[in-house]
Amino acid sequence: MQSMLEGQHMEVPRMNDFQRGETPTFVSHVKAGLDALAADNCGILIFSGGATKKSRTSLSEGQSYLVGKIRLPRSNNLAKENNFYQDQTADSTIDPTKIIVEEYATDSYQNLLFSLLRFRSHVGAYPRRVTVVTHAFKRERFLECHFPAVGLVPQTGTSPVESNDNATVIGINPPPDISPLESLRREGLVYGKKDLYGVAEDLSSKRAKRGWVPETRADLIASSGCDEVVAQLVCWDGGTGNQWFPRIEELPWYYGRSKNSH
Repeated sequence: MQSMLEGQHMEVPRMNDFQRGETPTFVSHVKAGLDALAADNCGILIFSGGATKKSRTSLSEGQSYLVGKIRLPRSNNLAKENNFYQDQTADSTIDPTKIIVEEYATDSYQNLLFSLLRFRSHVGAYPRRVTVVTHAFKRERFLECHFPAVGLVPQTGTSPVESNDNATVIGINPPPDISPLESLRREGLVYGKKDLYGVAEDLSSKRAKRGWVPETRADLIASSGCDEVVAQLVCWDGGTGNQWFPRIEELPWYYGRSKNSH
């Protein structure tokens, strides 16, 4: 099982407007990921996110979960210095070697896809199940856009999908007075459905502003040792429009494959 935390920098003065005041929420995300890892002997926890604020810090979003300087006591090494948020009176049940970082992603689709590749580079195989820990207002975006786009769940059409054995979302929102949750939910879902792979002008320009360089894909593919069909997905440009990846059923984690064939 792979648990993936969608990265956000947790250094409070450097947050985007909608992230201000969310430090306790990000800590809750970390705890939820650690709980999922502790409950699965075969699990890997991936903190995902690239260095999207290079003008302010070279620290990646993924690394910020482990070594970020959030303004909390004993937080220079957030998860480790807090005993992985396990019972402080007992030894931690968390194996630190099962917590890794993905440092390329610049948006939620890339968080998902690049974490699948990071799992592959660390384990030598692809995960059979994926759990994403993120804001609850992004749940529909993952279930109806990102999961279907990479073949973890069926393509949705007009009917929303629910979590299944292959992919699920743990959603934890900040208090409603901190973020405009409903408008963020609607906006993200609209953009996700219009541009499944984030390659059209609006979303690709956001990636560029966050430091994404398309040439990075070659390094990502090489470092992961991924299959040829997965490499094609990483480079998929939407075809002649907002088209599904044509070889989606060949992907090694495709939901229609028998678990025994993984």
